[in-house]
Amino acid sequence: MVNKLIGGLIAIVIGLALLPVVADFADGVATTYAGENFVALVELLPILYVIILFAGVVGFIATRK
Repeated sequence: MVNKLIGGLIAIVIGLALLPVVADFADGVATTYAGENFVALVELLPILYVIILFAGVVGFIATRK
């Protein structure tokens, strides 16, 4: 169990370290396609990234063996 917690913590640290890359990508796409209808959805990418990151870590820790 401790190994899973340490692995989950490492995944969170690495995932949050990559958050600026995801945010820069979303900003780049939003500025490239300014005026399009999907810009509002592209701006949600960093939030979805964090939600999926934490859900994946919780799922990894909660599974048996």
